[in-house]
Amino acid sequence: MNILLRILVILTLMLNGVSLWFAMASYAKKNLLIDRNTAFRDFTESIARTFEADEPEITNVAGDHEARDISDVTLATADITPDTSDFWETYKQAYEKIDAKSYAIPNPSDLDEVYVLNAEGKPERDYQGNPVTEGAPMATALEEILKKATAQRTRMNNIRDQLTKLREEYEETVADLNKVKKQGRESLKTIQAKEEQIAQLESEKARLEGEIVELKDQISTLENDKQALQADLDKATEELETLRAENEKLKKVIEEFAKNGATGSGPAAATANMVAGVKGTVVRVNNEYNYCLVKLSDEALKELIGEEGDRKLPEVEYFLRRASNDHTIVGKIRLRSVTKEIGTIVCDILADWKQDEIKQGDEVFFLD
Repeated sequence: MNILLRILVILTLMLNGVSLWFAMASYAKKNLLIDRNTAFRDFTESIARTFEADEPEITNVAGDHEARDISDVTLATADITPDTSDFWETYKQAYEKIDAKSYAIPNPSDLDEVYVLNAEGKPERDYQGNPVTEGAPMATALEEILKKATAQRTRMNNIRDQLTKLREEYEETVADLNKVKKQGRESLKTIQAKEEQIAQLESEKARLEGEIVELKDQISTLENDKQALQADLDKATEELETLRAENEKLKKVIEEFAKNGATGSGPAAATANMVAGVKGTVVRVNNEYNYCLVKLSDEALKELIGEEGDRKLPEVEYFLRRASNDHTIVGKIRLRSVTKEIGTIVCDILADWKQDEIKQGDEVFFLD
C-alpha cells in the first residue's frame, strides 16, 4: 500500500511539473500573441492613415487657364482666331492638392474582433464548427482599408497618366516655342534687309524728287501741246456724234425691215433691235444631242418676236455662262423655235463653242 501511495505521489509531482512547464510556455506564447496583435493593430492604423479619406472632386478647369495656340505663325492666320489645344479640358487639377484629409479607422478596437459574435458574446460557428470570420469587425475594417488602398492606387495611375500628358504638352510647347524663336530670328534678318532697302529707297526718292523738278518744267511745255490735242479731240468728238446719228438711222431701218417679216442672214439683220444683257436661263438640257430648252424673260421675248408676237424668229446666237460668281462662259446656242405661250425656246448647242457640260440654271446672255 505504501508503495502504491509513493507511486501516486511521484506521478502527481511529475504531472505538476509538466503542468508548470506548459503554463510557462503558454504564458510566453500568450504574451507573444498579445505583442503581435498590438503591433498588427498599430501598423494597420498607421498604414490606413497614409490613404486619402475621399476621392478629390474633379472639375473642368479649362476656363482658369490660357490654352496653347497651335495654329501656324503665318500671315493667313494673323487676323483670325487661332486654334487652341484642348489639354486643359481633360486636366485634373484636383490631383495637385497635397493637404487632402487622411483616412482613419473609425473604431481601431475592431481590429481585435476576429470572429463574428452571437448574442451571448461567443463566436458564431459555420457548418463545420469553425468560427466565422467573414463579416467580423476586423474583416470589415480591413476590407475598408483595402478599398482605400485600391482607390489610392487608381489615383496614382491617373496621376501617372496625367504626368505623361503633361510631359507631351510640355514637349509640344517647347517645340512650338523653338519654332517661333527660329522664325523670330529669321524675321530679324528680314527686317535688317528691309531697313537697308528702305535706306536705298530714300536715296532713290531724293534723286526722283530732283527729277520731278525737271519734269515740272516740261509740264508747262506739255500744257501747250495739250491744248492743241484738245482741239483735235473736240473735232473727233463731233465726227463721233455724226457717226452715232447715222448708226441710229441704220438701226431704225433694220427694225422696219424686221417688222416687215424679213429674216435676214447677217448679224446686223438678226440683232438690230436687241440689247446686251441676260435674256433667260436653261430649264432643260440634253448634252448628248446638243440641244436645250431656254426660259426667256418677257423683255427678251419681245425683242425677238415683237410686242404682238407676230415677228418671225431671227437668226440669233446667245452665249451661256455658269450662274456663279465668276460667270464662266460654257458655250453658245442658236435659236431654233419658240413657244410664245410659255415664253420658252428650243435652241441648238453649238458644239464648236462648247467649253463644258451645259447645266440646268446656266444663264443665257447676249453680247452686242
